[in-house]
Amino acid sequence: MAVLQSRELEDKLSCAICLDIFNDPVTTPCGHNFCMTCLQGHLDNQSPAGPYDCPACRTKFEQQPQPLYKNLLLDEVVQILKLRGPEPPHSEGELLGCQVHCKPLDLYCRKERQCICSACAVREHKGHDLVTVEDERLQREKELVAKHEEMERQVKKTEGLIDTLKQQKISIKDSASRAQTNYVNKFVTLKKELEEVQDKVIEYITNEELVALEQADIALARLEEKCTELRGIRLMLATTLKSNDSVQILKFPQEIHPVNKRQQDITLPPSDLAIENKLEGVKRALEQISILTHQNLQGIFRQASESLDIPESTATDRCVSVKPPEPRPLPVNLHIREPFLQRYRQLSFNPNTVHRFLTLSKDNRRVSHKATQKYPMHVERFEKEWQVLCCESFDTGQHYWEVQISSQWVYLGVTYKRISRRDKSSLIGRNNVSWALQLFSNSYSAWHDSQEVKLQPANYKRVGVHLDCTAGTLTFYGITNTMTLIHTFQSVFTEPLYPAVWVGDDVVATLCLLP
Repeated sequence: MAVLQSRELEDKLSCAICLDIFNDPVTTPCGHNFCMTCLQGHLDNQSPAGPYDCPACRTKFEQQPQPLYKNLLLDEVVQILKLRGPEPPHSEGELLGCQVHCKPLDLYCRKERQCICSACAVREHKGHDLVTVEDERLQREKELVAKHEEMERQVKKTEGLIDTLKQQKISIKDSASRAQTNYVNKFVTLKKELEEVQDKVIEYITNEELVALEQADIALARLEEKCTELRGIRLMLATTLKSNDSVQILKFPQEIHPVNKRQQDITLPPSDLAIENKLEGVKRALEQISILTHQNLQGIFRQASESLDIPESTATDRCVSVKPPEPRPLPVNLHIREPFLQRYRQLSFNPNTVHRFLTLSKDNRRVSHKATQKYPMHVERFEKEWQVLCCESFDTGQHYWEVQISSQWVYLGVTYKRISRRDKSSLIGRNNVSWALQLFSNSYSAWHDSQEVKLQPANYKRVGVHLDCTAGTLTFYGITNTMTLIHTFQSVFTEPLYPAVWVGDDVVATLCLLP
């Protein structure tokens, strides 16, 4: 192999940015070499958002190559070139000469790391560790061979890891595909079974309705027949009494046996089919499925997402869910609570708005979801959602109230009076006219206009609500032995706001009196 002249070797080992011999050479992913400081300065001058490019070939990189590792082999070659120093033109095979003493550079000073002549060894480098250039070259060649072998081992090891990771990616995709297929099939089966149960329940209720209506029709026909007979007898009695004929009056029968006997045959159907009692088992099963879906599963998924630890080195430009900050506890004392208590409002539920599955106490301060009530029809009554509004409304100033709940399966909030009462969008928080806090055992969320904000779940049995109509804020606090901020809505309220409550099965919510 031909040996490169010193000038040609310097050209090969020069940085394309500073045009000088490499200083701490580094290599880009596309294979070009530069000084570490030169390349870092070039990358820093580019847009932080990327992409970045190679100064030599302009190859694009999505991310800045970090960190920049020194090319050890190339650095060793540069050091050897620097040790040889500048040399005048000479014929091939001629030993370089010392420019000071005009003698061959046949010695190498390990302390100063440079080639010297015999005169330099006696004068400037006296007492230094000196060896012949050939011995030093052989030693360096051994070191470079060892480094090259080490690089080969590291390259093979890295290539093996790359192959392993590629296989793991394939395995991950296969595993995810199998899991997705498995769970999709389970959900499809569950959905099909629930639809079958729904059809059977509807069929059962329809049959019960038909039987009850048939009994009612039979009883109605008999009662109408009886009523016709009674009208005939009444007419006969009236005619007899008007005649004043003693013989006709005495002949009139004293007992009306056919009518009395027929009356005993009439059986009136029950006014309430008691479907919920007959389907109590189905109801409990559906409640368990609902609780599992709305509370437990959502809590499990949220805990799993919060437990993910994403190292900084693997972060990308994609949005990553961040664990909500812990609520800031506020000491409960007169100084803290006094402003709230001064604006405390005694509220009561509006019976005209309560859903028929909910029951109000006599003072209209407690609502429970435990039995079905026979409320009169009213245009303001909720027909789809299990909720109720308060009688009071607020459009100016600041107001505060507290609600005690027996179980965490409620929505608390405020709404404009024009909220829908009959469609699926009537749940508070799921429309643009209401704001609500969802309190489930493992799932806290803030809702407005069907937009959800996930919150840190807790275990509050008493919740304080502060409404500032002027500032446009609605704030919820968890009340225990501390007063903890849960969430604050910021909005522009344009109409009077009514406090509202939604309660799940077997849940009781109470509007608290002034503490």
